[in-house]
Amino acid sequence: MQERLILAMTLALLAACQGDALAQVATGPRSAVDQLFLGIRMGNATMLREVFAPDVRFAVLEDTSGGGAQVAAQTLDGFIRAVEVSQGAWNEQIYDVEVRVDDTVASVWAPYTFYVNGRLSHCGVNSIELLRGAEGWKITQISDTRRTDGCPDPLGGP
Repeated sequence: MQERLILAMTLALLAACQGDALAQVATGPRSAVDQLFLGIRMGNATMLREVFAPDVRFAVLEDTSGGGAQVAAQTLDGFIRAVEVSQGAWNEQIYDVEVRVDDTVASVWAPYTFYVNGRLSHCGVNSIELLRGAEGWKITQISDTRRTDGCPDPLGGP
């Protein structure tokens, strides 16, 4: 009887520890993504550079209204320059975020609404890929869609 109780307690403790470890693994990618959007809101290049892998790729799919999506690419330096020029005028709000992790690979799916100087500009979905290396979770690719119709307004603007 006592052996069963000890075994049950040990299994419960192992399950709790494993659950904590899994939660920490999943929060790592989410923390990197949250730092990305905070860096955008603050126009802070240092915060941004910390979360990106050196060879990060950016792909934007813009709706061309009936002509199909056009793919545009951007470099890390180009992205950071654009954020710095915005001087904190950009505010990208993400919601309903899904994080999937397998060992050292993570994918974050994040619908968003983008504001410029407090006004709703556009919305879409970010698909963010991350890898975990010696320096932690780093964003290796961001792909996003962009549209201007039917955008939710999580900030509840006018």
